[in-house]
Amino acid sequence: MLEFLRKHQRYFFIVITVMIVISFSFFGTFNTLNTEYPHEQTVFTAIDGTAVKRLELDELSNFISTDRQDKLLLGGVWGPNFLNDGVIYKDFLESGMGLVLASHYSDELAKDLRARSEKEKRSSLYSHPQAGFINVESAWSYFAPQMKANYNLLQATTNPVEMEALQARISLFLQEKQFPAPLLRQVLRYQERQYSWLPSDDNLDYQDLSLFGYHTAEDWFGPRFMRLIAQFIINSAKIAEQKGYRVSKEEALAELMQHAAKSYQENINNPNLGVANLQQYFDEQLRRMGMDQNKAIKVWRDVLLFRRLFHDIGNALVVDPFSITKLQGYTKEGVVGQIFQLPESLRMDSYRKMQKLEIYLNAVSQRPEDRKHLLMLPTKFLTREAITKKFPELLHKRYILEVAQVNKRDLQAKVSIKDTWNWEVEEHNWEILKKKFPELGIRKGSTREERFLALDDLDDKTRGLVDAFARAAIVDLHPEWIKQALEKAAAKKSEVSIGTKGGKVAFAVGEKRPELIQLLEQASLQGEAINSAAEELTQYSPDNLTYYCIRVIDRASEHEIMTFAEAEEQDVLEPLLQKELEAYYVKIREKEPSQYKKTDGSWKPLADVQDLVADQYFAKIRKAIEADYREATAPQPAPSIFLGDYLASLRLYAYMREVRHSLEKDPSNAQKWVDTAQEGTEEKLAKRQPLENQWKLIQTAYRGLRSDLNSDLNAHEIFAMQVGAWSQVNTPGNGDINFFHLEKREASTSAVAGPKVHQLYNVLSAEGQRIYMQKLLQMLKEKKALSLDYMNKAKEE
Repeated sequence: MLEFLRKHQRYFFIVITVMIVISFSFFGTFNTLNTEYPHEQTVFTAIDGTAVKRLELDELSNFISTDRQDKLLLGGVWGPNFLNDGVIYKDFLESGMGLVLASHYSDELAKDLRARSEKEKRSSLYSHPQAGFINVESAWSYFAPQMKANYNLLQATTNPVEMEALQARISLFLQEKQFPAPLLRQVLRYQERQYSWLPSDDNLDYQDLSLFGYHTAEDWFGPRFMRLIAQFIINSAKIAEQKGYRVSKEEALAELMQHAAKSYQENINNPNLGVANLQQYFDEQLRRMGMDQNKAIKVWRDVLLFRRLFHDIGNALVVDPFSITKLQGYTKEGVVGQIFQLPESLRMDSYRKMQKLEIYLNAVSQRPEDRKHLLMLPTKFLTREAITKKFPELLHKRYILEVAQVNKRDLQAKVSIKDTWNWEVEEHNWEILKKKFPELGIRKGSTREERFLALDDLDDKTRGLVDAFARAAIVDLHPEWIKQALEKAAAKKSEVSIGTKGGKVAFAVGEKRPELIQLLEQASLQGEAINSAAEELTQYSPDNLTYYCIRVIDRASEHEIMTFAEAEEQDVLEPLLQKELEAYYVKIREKEPSQYKKTDGSWKPLADVQDLVADQYFAKIRKAIEADYREATAPQPAPSIFLGDYLASLRLYAYMREVRHSLEKDPSNAQKWVDTAQEGTEEKLAKRQPLENQWKLIQTAYRGLRSDLNSDLNAHEIFAMQVGAWSQVNTPGNGDINFFHLEKREASTSAVAGPKVHQLYNVLSAEGQRIYMQKLLQMLKEKKALSLDYMNKAKEE
């Protein structure tokens, strides 16, 4: 038997091989041929009969579920899709079309929304742990009063898919877009600072203030709603094409690139950006979404077709101007006159700004002791020499400079990916990278291939940082690129003020500041032979990162005392104020230690008691302002407590009443009180005005109707005034104190206010789109062209 098998083994092997091949060919591929992978699953049939795969639907849904505003609100992190300009937000929720869609498919959305409703009922709003009156609801009452009602309704509802609950959810989503969590946090911090006794809540910076912890439209409405909208867009695009609408690939790509460019400019200074130019920014977003450019174009073509279809429906409506004429009757009366107001630098919109004004006045003038003159602004000042000894920060020198600049980061765009990788895998450069990024040291790196694999294994964030470091190093090897870029960069002429100490001029900072000032003093002026100092300024950098080409056009002959506006702009008053308060704190805390000591007996830092210390330091001027205001407004009751910011807005109330009285008595005094100074040219510095001229008012010709009167003016008073009369001094909370001189009245020549027509047109346009959507949804339901059945079946994860 064995002999027989050995003799015929070749034939046995052939037969066995044939049987194995046949069995594997049939049974091994049978399951594969009969398996439908989730992404290949047909999820619905569009209105034109086209089978739409799950992959296509998910790509569109994911693309529109986040947008550029989400990226901004989340601090510019990667993730939200900045290529979407707000399809869900603008086209569906703002227009009311989202409510129509949700109400038609409420049963399908119930599962997602009920799960969210349970979470929302357990949610609570932030309130300060030591001062419960500082809370989210109080912030809403000032900036978004409707949010509380919608929030309460959403928490109380027992059926999240009923019309009222859906409307509240959509309204709350839209309102939070207008008053988002970052802005809410700023408001709460501002409220917190109004109470000097209140300790700061350190947890506020880390608490998620987004309502219910939701950050995207899908968080708010669920994945089913996103898929419904995506299906509706796909069907609308099919209908648009049937009606003859066309969108080319080039149009779709151009609009996507516009969105990318806007977002790139908004996030260009983000240290975690990790890309060198717009194209890389665009490509990186597509990569993170698992899409290529062709898929993105296809998705956005569908969106554009949907938009053109519905925008044309809305644009077809016509607004009859005659129907609005009767509504505009009250706007016909107008006034013509002159507004007299403080220059912007003197509008005391915060207590801190008022404190800096007082520090400035103390530094440059001899302050009077009596209350009346204390509230006036000085016309006599200390000498430059006296100020130099005590407050040299308040001296500066003016120049007219022509400046071009270039940042080395911008030059990284000249470095190709190939050059970047080649630099990284060079042995010498690899040692540099290992010192900068220790995680590379634990990987093999003996050969170029091993080094390349080590880089490829890095996570996206680290790899981006490594590539950015490599590009910067390559730029350092080409100093000629900086010179070429500066020659091509646009130069801007402007007047620049550089202080003796401090200041905020971008190129006059750091250890090289004295060197720069010396170069500016020695450099030849425009039209003179270029000297060595001028040559050195053609490629100057304070930090070896940003380079400047500086040409001196003109310079002042000597140092000058800064005006308050100039001192504010150069940010020299803040450190002076801080220094004064710190010294005063040391002086007073021994008198009332209970207010200034911690429970452990140590002194509280100034930051914790800053307002309390400031109140005592500026007690004299505070009392003067309060007493003056009570006298001027009697018999009207004055506030029992003058909070810091409100007190600051009244700081120059007495001064403005003095100016108004002088002008009313003799209008020819305008030259004394109103600014008429001429600005310098781009080539020559303006003659330095006397320091007291900084207090002069701004006079502006004004013409306004009753319906659009300047919000800082008192409309009731002005329309009751006689021609030629002067209004009382207005004291708005933003510190823009003003008064008005009425020259004449006039009737409006326009029968219809344009904005009102536009507003009505928008309302009617949105209504037209909703009506058309109702008809379209009925058609889609009949043809079963919208379906979420696939989401209710078991599917592979």
